Amino acid sequence: MTFDLQAHRGGAGLHPENTLEAFGAALALGVSTLELDVHLTRDNDVVVSHDPALADARLIRQLGRADLPPTMPLLRDVAALLSDRAADPVRINLEIKYDAMQITGSAAELTSRADFVAVTLDAIRIDGLVERTSIQCFDWGVLGLVGKEEQRVRRNLLVSPKYLKQGSPWFAGLEVMADDFVASAAAEGLTAISPIHGSPFLSGVGDAAYVPFANGELVDRAHEVGLQVIPYVVDDPPTMAALVRLGVDGLITNYPDRLRGVLASLGLPLPESFE
Repeated sequence: MTFDLQAHRGGAGLHPENTLEAFGAALALGVSTLELDVHLTRDNDVVVSHDPALADARLIRQLGRADLPPTMPLLRDVAALLSDRAADPVRINLEIKYDAMQITGSAAELTSRADFVAVTLDAIRIDGLVERTSIQCFDWGVLGLVGKEEQRVRRNLLVSPKYLKQGSPWFAGLEVMADDFVASAAAEGLTAISPIHGSPFLSGVGDAAYVPFANGELVDRAHEVGLQVIPYVVDDPPTMAALVRLGVDGLITNYPDRLRGVLASLGLPLPESFE
């Protein structure tokens, strides 16, 4: 299987994140997957944005399309870009930004898991993206609903130790074994786990204080139960190389150019460019 080079938010270290500029540049550079985040507008348009609110604190869920910045694309705009570039091999890894904590004033108060999933899946179907999309989330309930509603969509669990405490709201009432989340993910029929690579998050393996979370034991355990491992967000070449050597199936990065360099140095094939 070809290594999955995922451009985080289109390659946020190189271009404005989650914009058509970033996605277009990533396609021209050569990536296998465009990673992006989505929220819903008042009218159930699926828009590409990491944050639930604009800079002025207005929630996207309470706004119409005309209220949003012109640089904030709809999911269908990304689909159109892929079509225009004839980038048929390139996939989308879409994060549903549901917040299980439901903090007062957050978008989660305005959108249920079920509604968020249903509207997003409808958009994926309408845009012809079902067969080339994976949906990722920290929330187990969201991924469970995706599996019930659309079995053709791959499901990737985002994982960080802070979300693995017993009784966590991110488990959505499921019987998740916090001390063996890999087994629980496999039992839920998920496709992949996307763990945080380690801590300190930004410094990586070159830091003497660095403690990996995506270690060899985790990779081997996931592969034993049929799960791919695609750590996030890995930006420094030494950590990229260390993880590739461990046998991860892909990496999510803000700097797809750096990851291409690492893959080339290790003699691995590179994704095709679509200009």
